[in-house]
Amino acid sequence: MQFIDKLNQATDNKYEFLRISKLNLDKGMSSLSVVCLLPEDISDDKFTDDDKKVVEEFCRSQVPEAFALKISFVKNRLNKEAILRQVIAFISSKYQTLTTQYDASLTQITFDGKKIVVDLYMSSPVLHYCENSGFKDKLSKFIYSQNCCDKVLVKINVSHVVDTDKLLQERESVQYVDMGEIEIKGDYHYLVGKEIGRNPRYIDKYKKEMDGICVSGTVSDVKRVNIVDKNSPDRRLKKVLFKFTIDDTTGKMDCLYFAKLRKPKKHEDDHGIGFVTCLDLLADGDDVVIYGNYRRSDFSGKNELLVLKLALCKINYESMAKRREDIKKANKIKVFQAPQKYEVDVNENLLDMIWHCDYILNNKFVIFDLETTGTNTDTDAIIEIGAVKLEYGKIVEYYNTLVDPNRPIPLGASEVNHIYDSDVVNAPYIEDVLGYFIDYVKGYKLIAHNGNGFDFKILRRDCLKYNIEFKNELIDSLVEARRILTNTRSHSLESLCRHYNIVNRNAHRAYEDAEATAKVFVKLMDDSYSKENNN
Repeated sequence: MQFIDKLNQATDNKYEFLRISKLNLDKGMSSLSVVCLLPEDISDDKFTDDDKKVVEEFCRSQVPEAFALKISFVKNRLNKEAILRQVIAFISSKYQTLTTQYDASLTQITFDGKKIVVDLYMSSPVLHYCENSGFKDKLSKFIYSQNCCDKVLVKINVSHVVDTDKLLQERESVQYVDMGEIEIKGDYHYLVGKEIGRNPRYIDKYKKEMDGICVSGTVSDVKRVNIVDKNSPDRRLKKVLFKFTIDDTTGKMDCLYFAKLRKPKKHEDDHGIGFVTCLDLLADGDDVVIYGNYRRSDFSGKNELLVLKLALCKINYESMAKRREDIKKANKIKVFQAPQKYEVDVNENLLDMIWHCDYILNNKFVIFDLETTGTNTDTDAIIEIGAVKLEYGKIVEYYNTLVDPNRPIPLGASEVNHIYDSDVVNAPYIEDVLGYFIDYVKGYKLIAHNGNGFDFKILRRDCLKYNIEFKNELIDSLVEARRILTNTRSHSLESLCRHYNIVNRNAHRAYEDAEATAKVFVKLMDDSYSKENNN
């Protein structure tokens, strides 16, 4: 119970006009300091010296006798500047996520007798939150407790209208939230391996050792190191080590490839040495896309990319530079990602190559995945939402947005999902996009892998926090996998992708995991249907 409430209870609300401006209990110094505010127009006969003694005795009763008590009574003059400072202090301490959405310069404080009217101006994406989260009521109570007034009325106005449709149209051509993927023009010309099944990402996304990364860049400093067979009598050449550097303008990466020797074909020039390697054509200035393992070298003491697959390509540096420049211009703009039409990869179109059960053909699903700052479903924040729409057996659309958690992303989380603080600078806050996402999935069955243990919990938590209701039917594909694949040891998404020969283009990123889950779910339902009809 608040101090002033205790006073009112002890005095039958005789002094309900009082407010406590300052209450400082210093246990170290054994002292209590109290500043009581009185209405400016109160007369001495309405609040006498005897009344002051009653209040002082009450304050004395709240602390041990050994404590020193200092109490003062000050008449409260309603002041617009003071109330504005109270509003700013309240938002800064209690609602930090609103600080960038609140325009303090437009705040209007007016008085209607002893009623205080506070007109706040917020950006349009947070209006729903301010109206339904209890924010207005809590701010009113705080201002009321700080001033001698009869009532406080808080109004929320739009500081600037956000044209969502316009932003979505702009989003189709300019990605203000940079997902870090490099655009390649034309086809790949493979020199090492084949079928690199994912899009290359910026080099600066990779800070630590990691297997199975895909990057692209322009080649420089190509060196050939001949490796001889020390066990052979003539110390004949065994293989060639190629060392080179790639640069994509975001960073540089040193690369290694041990090329085997082979006899030249008729159309190949061996330059008179009797053998060729697959990287003989590689030269400074070439654009390449590489799939490989990024590991620390025992020889150089720094991270190097061990090449597993390599293809010549043409990088669209112009598009990349424009996108990064647009991001700089946008700086603090928080905008939505537009849902995109799903482009079918003919080589991986598992959804059209086979028949499907009636359950898949007759229903609509949204399969989604969340990336977060950690694994605690009570406290960790969403940093990415990815979803695909599966309608009557086909993936038709996908939705993917980064989310600014308004807190630093722990390094441990970034090492898993490769989402860093710099990636979410221009991303919207969760209160900006959550209502939009819930509208996006309305009328669809909602699916997540381990949804019961993670994604559904976090979605419910944040919807409750921002007073957003959703009534979707929830399906956990992990539960379905355990029910259907009883002889399978592991039911993780990675294991299920291997089981069904499904390629997850970029594991531990929300959209790619959602896409893989959708394909897994279709296969699971088809398997379930087959088992039921064969028994």
